Amino acid sequence: MSKSPSLRRIQADVRELALDPSERYYAAPLENDMFEWHFTIRGAEGTDFEGGVYHGRILLPPEYPFKPPHIVFLTPSGRFETHTKVCLSFTAYHAELWQPAWGIRLILEALISFLPTPADGAIGALDWTAAERKKLAKRSVNFCCSQCCAGGKVINLLPKLSDEEKAKKSASTQFSKELDFLQKMQAINETKNKTDEKETDEKGEEKEGDAKSEEIKNAPTASVDAKGDTGGAASSGETPSETTKAASDPPQPQVAETVNEPTPAGVPAVEEEPRPPVTEAPATEAPVVQPATAAANNPWEYDISWLTDPMLNTAIVLLAIICWLFTRRAHALLEELGELKKAQVS
Repeated sequence: MSKSPSLRRIQADVRELALDPSERYYAAPLENDMFEWHFTIRGAEGTDFEGGVYHGRILLPPEYPFKPPHIVFLTPSGRFETHTKVCLSFTAYHAELWQPAWGIRLILEALISFLPTPADGAIGALDWTAAERKKLAKRSVNFCCSQCCAGGKVINLLPKLSDEEKAKKSASTQFSKELDFLQKMQAINETKNKTDEKETDEKGEEKEGDAKSEEIKNAPTASVDAKGDTGGAASSGETPSETTKAASDPPQPQVAETVNEPTPAGVPAVEEEPRPPVTEAPATEAPVVQPATAAANNPWEYDISWLTDPMLNTAIVLLAIICWLFTRRAHALLEELGELKKAQVS
């Protein structure tokens, strides 16, 4: 039974890494899952990751090599989050950049080269200080994985090459062009993402500003008037409630105060008769004649639209013409009757 193209390509990657090993990295699929690989890489010399050993997973899709994999780091490095699918230009986050000719070896070389690059806010990226990264690099050599090395240290998975084998290998990797391309695309994508986020934030601020201006425009003017009235009341030394009460209450009539003057000695006191209480006559309001009532009493006073009605005017003209024609006809008939009478007499 023929194998699928994905499995044939995975077996080709396994053979290629076995025939041409590197002391800088190691990778192999799990025994029970050919689409999940575990990798171990060394930190590049002259960087914050020098001396570090980093372990992780490569999750190949069923469509491999036509679709890119996901990368998950298991060793803390200060550059990538652990147990998170990181966003790089050769991962499934950027499938449009992937090429089917690329394989596991290119992925391992790219991971080493991407460790010292800036995080730039990518998914799963960290931007820790150099001191923290160097501290994590020292601790990473003791990392163990229970799945691929039976609980032993992952540093033991890296092959040890002789001096002759090291001398055969060129200092520059065979994937230098591809790595330069991937790093440039990574920088372009992150710059684009930052620009998009900035534009989104600016649009959100503009929308908020427009919404606030609309609220200010649509705010009822009654509140402004109320504030103006309150200000006037405050300037005159009265509270708004007192001002409203004074405006609503009608003026009270002034009643002359009676002064009890002392009665001279020997003069009997005269008792004043009680005055009846002063009652206010209710104010009568003048009846307001509504225009509708006046129009009902005299319909010719306001309703003059019939004078300008074209249909009515046309009917009047036609009636006048018909009356004139009947008048002429009657006059002609009278003249004929007169002539007939004259003819009979003669």
